[in-house]
This record gives sequence, C-alpha cells and structure tokens, in this order.
Amino acid sequence: MRRRAHLFLAALALLVTGPAQAEFSLAGKTVTFVIGGGAGGGVDAFARTLAPYLTKHLPGSPVLKITNMGASGGIQGVQYLASVAPHDGTYIGTTNAGPIAEPMMGQVKVTYHVGDFRWIGSLTRGDTVCAVWRESKIKTIEDARSREVPMASTGATSAPTRATLLTAHILGLRFKPIPGYDGGTALLALERGEVEGTCTTLGSLRTTRPEWVRNGQLRLLVQVSMTKDPEFPLVPRLADMVSDATQKSMLEFLQAPYEFNNPLMLPPGTPDEALLVWREAFQKAVADKAYLGEAEARLQNVAPRTGSEVETLVARMLATPPEIIERLKQVTDIGLVRQ
Repeated sequence: MRRRAHLFLAALALLVTGPAQAEFSLAGKTVTFVIGGGAGGGVDAFARTLAPYLTKHLPGSPVLKITNMGASGGIQGVQYLASVAPHDGTYIGTTNAGPIAEPMMGQVKVTYHVGDFRWIGSLTRGDTVCAVWRESKIKTIEDARSREVPMASTGATSAPTRATLLTAHILGLRFKPIPGYDGGTALLALERGEVEGTCTTLGSLRTTRPEWVRNGQLRLLVQVSMTKDPEFPLVPRLADMVSDATQKSMLEFLQAPYEFNNPLMLPPGTPDEALLVWREAFQKAVADKAYLGEAEARLQNVAPRTGSEVETLVARMLATPPEIIERLKQVTDIGLVRQ
C-alpha cells in the first residue's frame, strides 16, 4: 500500500509539473533489456519483437542493448536484474513464469523478492499445454498412463517442470521431466528425438515453431491453463478434470504467473518517476499498430496487462496459504516422493 501511495503521489506531481518526460529522460543513455530465456525461445522472440517499439516511445530515444540470461529456467536473468543491474531506469527485464513462482515455493535460493520488482506490464496470458512429438506412440492421456514419457524441461524446479509433474500427479500420468534445456534447446530436443514431449506455452510454439501447431507436428494432450484455447476445443483442460479442493488450489497457484506471462519489470528500488515513464511507453508500444502488425505476422498472440494489474496478480500469489505451496512442492519436486 505504501508503494502504491508513493506511485500515486508521483503521478499527481507529474500532472502538476508536466509530462513524465520532464521528470525522467533516457537521452544519451543505453537501455539494457535482460531476457530471462534462451536465444530462439518464446520469451526471447516476444521480447525482441517488442523492444524497438518500446524504446521508440521512451523519452530521449535511448540506444537499446539486448542480452540473454536463460540459465536455471530464466532465474539467472531475474537474479541479475535484482542483484547486479543498476536501479536507475536503464535496465529492464522479462522472463517466463518460473522465476516468478519459484522463490515463493522456497526451493530455489535467490536474493530477490518477487513483490519488490517494479512491474511495467505483461505481454501474454496463460496458454500452457503438455504435448508430445508426432512420432511418439503416445496418442492420448490414457497412453501416457501406461509407460514413462520423457519430457523436455528447463530448470529442475522451473515452471515447465512443475507443470509437467502436477499434470502427471493429477491425471496419474508417467511424465518424466528431463531438465537442463532452455526454451530454444527444448524444442530442438524434440526434433532430435532426445525426448518425446514437453509442457510449454502455445504462444511460444506459435512464435518459434508455427508449423508444429499448424501441421500437427506436436500432438496436444492437455491444456494447463485457466482458459481453453479456441483453436483446440477438443483438447481437454486440466482444470476441468480436477475435483479435489487441494489440487484445485495447487493448480490455481501454478497457473497464476502465466496470467501475466512475459512480464516486463524494473529492478527493485527503481524510482517511481522512472516506472511511470516505462509504463507509459509500454502502453503506447502495445497499442502501436506497427508493433501489433509485426507481432501478428510473427504469430505472437499479444494480450497485455498493465503494470498495476500485474502488481495485483503478484499480491494474490503472495497471499497463497503456505500449506498449499508446501503440498505443491511435495508433488512437483524432482527427487521427492510424490503421493
């Protein structure tokens, strides 16, 4: 509440003194965009499409520098943003859902607190699916109950890994996550036959491997999202197959960060006036017809949220009862006995 009060006062001050550009400018500076995802993955593709339009609407026309830090499922990039990057408004970051939820799970040692980031907005909303390669003998959910199915994943406790294991737990599947990939190499592993499937987002697939979705090269088994994708009405939604109250709460927590996927954030401690400028630039960028046209051409389904909306969703996640998080950890941590 204190932070929101400060932000309100900063906004009020700008109304009196003039536009945000008068308070904060990036003229003559370099803006560094830290992408918490591997080159060629979905997070990377969305960020690189948006980046020039974002800087276009920033005051001072700053120079843009992009760097990928995708290790540990993207935690590397978020950790850098929190612990190393200056908090003067010249560094921003983006990531997938994992680095948002993992610190709340208490299983990954990080030095950042999710609630401390300054949220600019987000680009997409939940559309996670679990799928197998077309040559796999796994055709249905029932098939996945009959034998072990190797699934490409990122970090050992990343969001794709947890989505894989929670889906397996709820439906009694024999998914086996193989961690260590990033967003790009996980898809290469499928093509090479190193694994049979993966749990990822349709947004990522449509951006990086549109032919897989279009030609059915990837066989969708289940949708792990709050809303069903209209293109796949016959693919069941996991939430519709859950009756147990605890499992429902676990699934809701897991899905929550996907509702503000591909978020953009500034390091903790970044001044309010810088945040306001970035939020203004973001809102202009996601409404820019040239950007929307390019995103559509790249098959990127943009469904943005404002920074304040992201703040609210983060706060809701932080309010999740500890016993729900503990149970989720028990059933989605590799190496633990799942009951």
